[in-house]
Formats: sequence, structure tokens, C-alpha cells
Amino acid sequence: MNKIKPMSKSPVKTLAQQLRWQITLAGVVFVVVFIISLNALTLRSVDFAVDSFIKMEAHNLVKQLQLNPEMALPSEDSYQAVRNWESLPGFIQPLFPKDTIEDNEVYDAEYTDEQGVIKYVSLLRFVDQQGDSIYLLTLSDLEETEEVIGQIINHVSSGAIWVVAMIFVGLFMFVLWLLKRTNEPMVLLSEWAERLKANDQLNQDQFPIAELNDLAAQLKAGVDQITEYNLREQQFLKHASHELRTPLATIQACLDTLDFKLTGAEQTTVQRALKASLNMSRLSSALLWLARESEKPIDKSDVMLDAFCQQQVADHQYLIAHRPVEIQTQINADQIEIEEDLLLIVFANLLRNACQFTSEGIIKVTFDANALTIENPSDVSINASAIHTSVSEYQSFGLGLQLVERICHKLGWRFKYIEHPDHIQVTVIW
Repeated sequence: MNKIKPMSKSPVKTLAQQLRWQITLAGVVFVVVFIISLNALTLRSVDFAVDSFIKMEAHNLVKQLQLNPEMALPSEDSYQAVRNWESLPGFIQPLFPKDTIEDNEVYDAEYTDEQGVIKYVSLLRFVDQQGDSIYLLTLSDLEETEEVIGQIINHVSSGAIWVVAMIFVGLFMFVLWLLKRTNEPMVLLSEWAERLKANDQLNQDQFPIAELNDLAAQLKAGVDQITEYNLREQQFLKHASHELRTPLATIQACLDTLDFKLTGAEQTTVQRALKASLNMSRLSSALLWLARESEKPIDKSDVMLDAFCQQQVADHQYLIAHRPVEIQTQINADQIEIEEDLLLIVFANLLRNACQFTSEGIIKVTFDANALTIENPSDVSINASAIHTSVSEYQSFGLGLQLVERICHKLGWRFKYIEHPDHIQVTVIW
């Protein structure tokens, strides 16, 4: 049978804490992505600005040549223009393949001069009014260029960080305010649910959020249903127990009379019926005690464990007759003070279940001063669906185990059901 894997446990947080953490993480990721994107955009903008500046210089040069065709072209160390490719400096021509150069496109390259200084070179080819090509060349120190670009990026980034920080703080404060306003109805719902625990007749409050009203209605309906079920169960137990006690008393009186008059095998049969009637009377009294809301403790008595255990083992021998099953007992205490009738019901139910669901092997019964343990071999051939299930489904052994659990819960005893690979172990600790 496939078992559901338990969910991994994580720290429990409030809705506000979870959203606050998620928003903070999202904000940090947004800031980092924004800064990286801004730097990349700034670099592209600087490149575009440099190209635009060079094209503007070429446009101004064309206008000057139009006014004065005989004007000499500029020829400076950092800025010069020539009319043909062969007039370019010799160290420039290898940097730009001539065949790939197009008009009005800026091409960039780097080279190292004789002093070992790295230069940044930009080349633009354009056409003047007469249709002749002109090559415009700009040279600048790469280190100085990168320093200027770095200053631009730092200036833009610092300004952008302040803007983003103010936006993020404002957004964070708005979200906190929104969470506070949203959390107020949740707090009211939680307080109302707490009051609902103590007073199941509490009327449903009206909350400012429609979904909360729906949730409150479902909670109220669930509590009402459980309360109604518990009331019906208590009433049934009270009525059933009271109605059973009268006929049981009559049956027991009649059996006592027969036991007094009969002898031999007939008397043995009557004594068995008397014992069954007495057990039924104890069970009826236990049900009535469970149905009462009073927490008044039940009277205790001294129980001789060896005789108590051996008597129950003898009474249940008929369940394992004609089967290779043996009941072994281990008594580690002589006498204990305990609620005898309830212990008898608990022990009888657990022992009966062990006998019914064991086809062969040894049933081990251990009594200590403060615990009872019963172990029986697990047997899939009898009831696989009843035995090889989760701990929460141990009720499949029979209705008696539900009664055992309720008795243990009300007395403050601990009831443990453990399923091992080869056997099943139940323990009651008082």
C-alpha cells in the first residue's frame, strides 16, 4: 500500500511576515536587475552619444566646405579629415578593412602608439556636396575615455539608486499599510473563532471582507455540525446505557437464581452467561461514564495483576482455539491501584483484537506497575486492509479500540499504537 510522504516542516509565519519577506526579496532583486540594466543602457547611450557627436562634426564640416570649398581639412592629433583612403595614417588603415566600411557609419578600434599608450580610434566616412568621400578620424586616450565614461555611469547610477530607493521605500510603506488594513479583519476573525471555541452558540460577526464572511460561515457551520453530532452521541449513550441497565439487572437476577438451583454442566453454562452479563453491565456503566460531562474521577481499587491477567487470558482462549496461537504473559508487579472496571474493558478489547487478528505465533502480554503492553504478529492473510494501514486507521481492528481510546483520553492515560514490519504493538500507560 502506497504511503503519502510527510510534508517537510517549515517555520510557521504570519501572513504579514511572509509577504514582508517576499516583498523585500523581490525589491532587492528588482534593484539589482535595475542597476545592471541601467549600466548597460548607459554604456549604449554613451556609445550612441559619441557616434552622434562624430556625425555632427561631419555635418558641420560639410557645411563649412559648402561655404568655402577651398578650406583646408582639419589635421590635428586628435581630430583630422582626409579625402581618400590612402591619405589615412599608415597605422590606421590595418585597423579598418576598407571593403566593409559604409557611409555614415562610425567604426571604432584600439591601437597602441610608439609610447605604449592605448588609443581609442573612431572612423566615419561621409560624402560632401560634390559627391566626394571624406574620412573623419578622431583619436583619444583610452584611459581618459574610460574614466569619463566611468564618471558618467557613476553619476547616473547614484542618481538612479536614490530614485529607486525612494520608490522602493514608498512602495514598502504602502504595502505595510495595506497589510495592516488587510490583517485587521483577519485578527477579528481569529478572535471570533477563539470565542467560538468557548461558546458554540455565538452569532456570526459581519466582517468588512466578503471572503471572511464566507469563511466565518463555514467555520460556524462546521462547529454547529460537530456540536450537534456530539450532542446526539451523548444523548444516545445516556439513553442506551440507562435503557440497557434495567434489562441487564433483570437478566443477572434471573441468572443468579438459576445458578443457585442448577448443578453440573447446566450450572457451568449459566455461570458463563452470568460472566457475559457482568461484562455487559460494566460496558454499559463505562458508556454512561463517558457520556457524562463531569470530570469527577472514578473510584480506584486494588487489582492483583496475576489473577486479573490470567482470568482474561482464560476467558479469551476460545478465540484462538484450533489455531497455532499462544498467549504468553509477563507480570512485573503484584498489585496496583487503578480503575478496575475500566482497565478490564481496555484489556479485554485489546486482547480480543490481538486474538482475532493473529492466525499463528505468540501474543505477548506485559503488565507493569504503570503500563500494559500487548504484541501480536501482523498477519496480512486475515485483514490486510485493517493491519497494514497508517496509525490513524487503527480503528479498523474494531469498534472496541475506539472505546479504548476514549477511555484512555478521559482518564489521562496514554494510548500508543505502533506498527512494526513483523508485529503490532499497543501500549497503555497510566
